[in-house]
Amino acid sequence: MADLENLLNQLPEIAEAMKLTIGNPSEIRREIGKIDNLLKRLNTIGKELEEVLNNERFNKGFLGAIPLLGAVAGLFLPGGFLVNALVSAGSGLLAEKLGDPDKETSLADLIENVENLIEWGEGLKNIAENILNDSQLLIKLEWERKSLSIPEELRQIDENLRIHIDFDEEQSLRQQVQQIKVAQEQLKQVQPKLDSIVQNLERNVEPIERIKAFISYFGESVFAIEWLDEEHGLIISYEGQTTTLGIILNECVSLKEKANALIDRANRLRGQAEESLKHLEKERRHKEQKKSSRKQSESSTQTGESLNPIDRTLSSEQRRGGRSGWILILSTLTLGVLGFIGWKTTFQISPSQQTIANSGIPLNIEEQKPNSEASPTLTPTPQPDPTATNLAAAQKLAMEAAVMTQNPPHPLENWQQVQGKWQESIKLLEAIPDNSPVATQAQEKLSVYRTNYQAITNRIVTEQKAATNLESAQKLAWEAAVLVNNPPHPKEVWQNAQSKLQQAINLLNAIPQGTFVEAQAKEKLAGYQNNYTLISNRIKTESP
Repeated sequence: MADLENLLNQLPEIAEAMKLTIGNPSEIRREIGKIDNLLKRLNTIGKELEEVLNNERFNKGFLGAIPLLGAVAGLFLPGGFLVNALVSAGSGLLAEKLGDPDKETSLADLIENVENLIEWGEGLKNIAENILNDSQLLIKLEWERKSLSIPEELRQIDENLRIHIDFDEEQSLRQQVQQIKVAQEQLKQVQPKLDSIVQNLERNVEPIERIKAFISYFGESVFAIEWLDEEHGLIISYEGQTTTLGIILNECVSLKEKANALIDRANRLRGQAEESLKHLEKERRHKEQKKSSRKQSESSTQTGESLNPIDRTLSSEQRRGGRSGWILILSTLTLGVLGFIGWKTTFQISPSQQTIANSGIPLNIEEQKPNSEASPTLTPTPQPDPTATNLAAAQKLAMEAAVMTQNPPHPLENWQQVQGKWQESIKLLEAIPDNSPVATQAQEKLSVYRTNYQAITNRIVTEQKAATNLESAQKLAWEAAVLVNNPPHPKEVWQNAQSKLQQAINLLNAIPQGTFVEAQAKEKLAGYQNNYTLISNRIKTESP
């Protein structure tokens, strides 16, 4: 029995290690060697368990109907070595691979779990060998290992597009346009990858196609295929986290929507930046032309003075008359120019600012006094009402809570998470003041959310009571099994065991329909009732 206990102590370690980490070819070959070693150990444990189960002492009398077989019951006591090993391993996946440590476990259950692990290991080994035999997949794997994961890539693109267009600085505008172009090119590459991933995750395809989708999704992040079960589907781990195929698929659908929104933002920003850049370039060329014309005019004037010596021969009267005429002309020009300068100073819009006005961005041109050097200022775009953000966040949490409650029953932990989401959404709505534009809508939502929160709270109480009933019933059944181990026993012992089973049956009958443990309770109930009947018959036999 000590050897059997030693073998069983290895199960949690083997179960946790039975996964396929997708790395480079050398790493995959090492994974195959590791899986082979684990399979050998599992086959040894399976054979030992079969021998124990087939031993004649486990097949005598009615004890075979007791949930935990008498002679090995000590190995599976709640809190015993197997439970301690499961808890110390610290992996939630072990409950999926080896069964819930809080549930009664028979040798037959353990043998079935070992067989499932062996089958899973053979499947992982087959996947690894198929990867190594697919040259195109190996090239894809090597290429994707140099890329960011899809979520991280979109996060960085989003961050790079959170820019404020510098409408008045040409050099800065050029850099911003280039930054936007890079983001657009990245989005062009992300979109088809996302489409391909979604298709390979939605459709019923070969496992190798699923692997390709995961490789594209995770990029440089190393991931491992952990387990496959009916409730969660394919389970994957990466960077200390655990996820499922379904969660990744939902995430990809959301990422596609985010990518489309980023494309719209990039197109809008690029259009604004390029239009403003055109006007700045036009304004610069215009200034350069004016400067060139002024230089040419000054050069012509100087040349004209040197080539007009005839002015020197003019009579004094002619010169005097000429001066009078020039003075008149200059006075007129001075008044006109001063008037023009005064108008330009009072209300002046640069071509780049005119572009902004035409594009729909609000401007606030401050009127300046003549000869003032102050420049017009831009009024910032009005910020959205923060209370509206509260409302949107509350609605998002409410939607997540509603989705999580679909297709019950659910574990207690699921209901507690839902309760937390309703509670957080209520806090967000309660923080919206009465004078907010969304106050009326928030109050309507608040009434509904409070009702839902109370309903979930009541459901949690029911689930907790049901789980407590099941746990107490299992404990009583176990105590009954220990009492009748290794008969014969006095009549009082049988009666005590009968009483414990009756209490267990009553607790299971009190578990409401629709709770998460209902199915498990019904299964236990059938076994407990059978054992109760057997013990009752034994009491009649023991009676004088």
